[in-house]
Amino acid sequence: MEATEKQPVTRAVTAQDWKEIEKRLTSFFDQVKLICDGYELTLMLRPIKQFKNAITVYVNGKIEGRWFVEECEERRRFLCPKSKSFYSKKDMADFKKISKRIFKEMQAKNKYVYYEPYWTSFRALKSHLIKNNTSIELVVA
Repeated sequence: MEATEKQPVTRAVTAQDWKEIEKRLTSFFDQVKLICDGYELTLMLRPIKQFKNAITVYVNGKIEGRWFVEECEERRRFLCPKSKSFYSKKDMADFKKISKRIFKEMQAKNKYVYYEPYWTSFRALKSHLIKNNTSIELVVA
């Protein structure tokens, strides 16, 4: 006899499923598996700092370092984009005093985007997944 690998049972995520997923992700001991356009996502609540937790996203069971430095599907679809300013508000105010032209140039170049493998807001994660994936299915245990 040949051993066959059992395929997971999946179903499209409903509004009620999203509520259940959010509830399950309030515990450190539970995880949720989703299939998004062929990628297997594992969502787990993990501590990221002392007294601060976040939902960590594993794509096909892992988090790869290359996703943070190069443009790829996994980064675009699943990681949390964050933006940060190069210059402080005080620095920008100083640029404004010098010249409007310099201020506009600095303002245009002031932000950069980086990505994190975790989400501190379930609503933001849900919205990002819905916006960037055409098919989202819940893996039923």
